Amino acid sequence: MDILNDILQQSFLRFLWVGSIAGILIGGGILFKPQQIIQLNQDLSRWVNSDKLGSLLNRPRTIERYFYRYHRLGGGAVTIGALIVLYTFLIKYNLRTVSEYVPQDYWWLSDALMVILIIGSTLAVLVGTIVLTKPSLLRDIEKAANHWVSSERLSSIINRMNTSAEHLLFRHHRLSAVLIILGSLYSLTLLSYFMFWN
Repeated sequence: MDILNDILQQSFLRFLWVGSIAGILIGGGILFKPQQIIQLNQDLSRWVNSDKLGSLLNRPRTIERYFYRYHRLGGGAVTIGALIVLYTFLIKYNLRTVSEYVPQDYWWLSDALMVILIIGSTLAVLVGTIVLTKPSLLRDIEKAANHWVSSERLSSIINRMNTSAEHLLFRHHRLSAVLIILGSLYSLTLLSYFMFWN
């Protein structure tokens, strides 16, 4: 496991090191050849409109018909799953057994998680049994809880082209270039120290 962590850490540091060199080159390009960088930015920029995908996702889908048709299967699966969780945390791994694996300072956290699991599983057994035997009892709760939340307003905000950062960067290109070069040099120096001299 330590070898894998070392490989991942070294790979991440090398990735950042190469990014720092790229930052220095881009900063130098913005400082000395801003028009070419602006043109390169415009050539590489692509606007991807997500309206089509949003309209596919933003459509109500009802599963109630399938739920009521296969209520025995769904209710049985929920009940069996909840009973397995209850058996596991009440009989097989009770609170004393779990406490052996948790540091003493965090016993309150394991107690709280156990209580949440037990209460949730008990409620799941109750709901699963109702779904298994008489799902129509849940119909009123289902109608009260069923609300369609449309994401069109949010997607229209997200799906708007915003180029103010680019305009600000290229309007003050000398200051931006100096800041990019200084930040990249700083990170390159630190990363080089950790990678080659530490």
